[in-house]
Amino acid sequence: MLISHLKFPFRTLLLGTALLGLTLAVRAAQTPVAAKRAAAEPDVPKSVFHLPTSPQDPAKDPFFPQSTRLRSKPPQLISVTNLPPVVVELELKGISGTADHRLAIINTRTFGVGEEGEVATSNGKARIRVVEIKSDSVVVSLNGEQRVLKLRPGL
Repeated sequence: MLISHLKFPFRTLLLGTALLGLTLAVRAAQTPVAAKRAAAEPDVPKSVFHLPTSPQDPAKDPFFPQSTRLRSKPPQLISVTNLPPVVVELELKGISGTADHRLAIINTRTFGVGEEGEVATSNGKARIRVVEIKSDSVVVSLNGEQRVLKLRPGL
């Protein structure tokens, strides 16, 4: 169909629309691709969590705005130095072996001279090291302190 056969208002509208489309196409071709993407995708805001440094600081917890958790003072640590010492009960149950290679049963575990290990006590586990095994006693090291464990009479 030819434009000359159309009536005047319709012909003007058709030509105006064609020119507008051509103008927009030329502008789109001139715009860089990154600018098109930036116009299409808005900037995403970033969350910033600010802890208050003083009671007057207006910062607040974004998830719990009414919370006073961030404004409360941290708990004070109390150092207690005069606690009673923990008593570790060690019992020599028996001594066996030859004179040059003796073994000692302490609580429920067997040790040789120089061996180190944990023994079960009423207060939990204790780590000991056997220093010396004699015919009727054993010298052990517990927390840097040496103890002499003796056999009960009659064993």
